[in-house]
Parts: sequence; structure tokens; C-alpha cells
Amino acid sequence: MGKNRKMAGTAGNLMGILLIIVGVIIAGNVLSWWSISPFFRGWWTLFIILPCAGNVRRYGLRTGWGAGLMIGILLLLSQWQLFSFGWAVRLALPALLILYGLYVLGNGARFNRAAPDTPQEGSGSNASFNAFFSGKEINFPGEEFFGANVNAIFGGSELDLRGSVIVEDVVINAAAVFGGVDIYLPDDVNVKLTSTALFGATENHVRRAEIPEWPTVFIHSTSIFGGVDVY
Repeated sequence: MGKNRKMAGTAGNLMGILLIIVGVIIAGNVLSWWSISPFFRGWWTLFIILPCAGNVRRYGLRTGWGAGLMIGILLLLSQWQLFSFGWAVRLALPALLILYGLYVLGNGARFNRAAPDTPQEGSGSNASFNAFFSGKEINFPGEEFFGANVNAIFGGSELDLRGSVIVEDVVINAAAVFGGVDIYLPDDVNVKLTSTALFGATENHVRRAEIPEWPTVFIHSTSIFGGVDVY
């Protein structure tokens, strides 16, 4: 909590300092003390980028602050004529379809073979849960869990396994595309995480030593302008 407050305070201080500097420069120009232009093409995007960047550090990239940061950066690039929003709008849908299609193909390839140190994906991990422009909560209270595919596309999914029973190694495939996936695990399992990210992030918040006698949860994460968090 103290660390979060410190980061939020730092972001606020940076914004305050920026406003003071701009104000002093403008005042000096008005009073003819100097002739300085603090502005550059797209300078106003800093009022979007800086507060969003500070809050991304505090809350994570997969939040609305992450989307705001991306938008601010793209606006700045468009002002420098390095990016066209017109093309971006027209290409957004086909780009998402292509990226998600690649993810589906990748999952299909993995289902047909077993990695050297993971169980055969497909023997029990055939449950799929998808959140499209919505939120979904998934849990298995008192039930044995065999694995799952969890996807969040412009939405959020929460997989809560703290009340489930895991007796053997299982696999979870998680994908977040402009969305977020939260995975909560029981205390008596090991975790092995692999991730692929494109303007996204995957974070493993589990901090405990690996116990050989415990089953292992293998998590394969794909984040595209989104985030996957494991607790």
C-alpha cells in the first residue's frame, strides 16, 4: 500500500512540476522577460500520457489506464506523422482477427503434441471459457480441475481455483486481447508460467518455493494489449 501511494505521489509530482514549468514559461513570455516556446507538436498529449503512465505503474497495464496510455502515445505519434488513426481504425478489426487466429492455431498445434515437461494438453484441458465484451467468473468449488482455456476479448475473465481440487499436473491456456484474465490458484500447487506479450503483460504474483510432491499448474499466457495475472 505504501509503495502504491509513493508511485501515485510521484506521478502527481511530475504532473505538478510540468504544469508549473509551462505556466512560468508562458508568464515570462507575456511579461517579455524571455521568448521561449515550451510547446512542440503534440505537446498536449503529455497531459494524457503522464497521468496514465503513473497509474499504469500502480494498477497495471491491463486497466483502463493502460488503454489511456496507449491512446496518448498513438496520438503523439500521429501528431509527428508517424502513425495514422485513419488507417488504424480501418485495420483494427482485421488485425484482431489475424492475431486471434494465430493464437487459435498455436493452441491447436500445442494440443497435438506434449512439451517435454508438461502433461498432454487435450487429455483433460478441453473446457473453454470466453468473455467477449463482457465479464466472466469461473470456479470449481469442491470439484477436481483438469485444465481449461480462458479467453478475454475486450472483456475480463476470472478463474478462481482456490476451492477446487488439483491432484495431478494440469494446463491452463489464457489469452487476453484488449482485456484481462485473473487466475487464482490454491496454495498446494506449483506454478510454471510461459507468456507471449504484444503491448501487454503477464505477472506471476505467486511467491513460494516449489514442492516436488505437489502437482504443477502449467500456464501458457498470450497478452495482446491486455494482461494476465496469476495469484
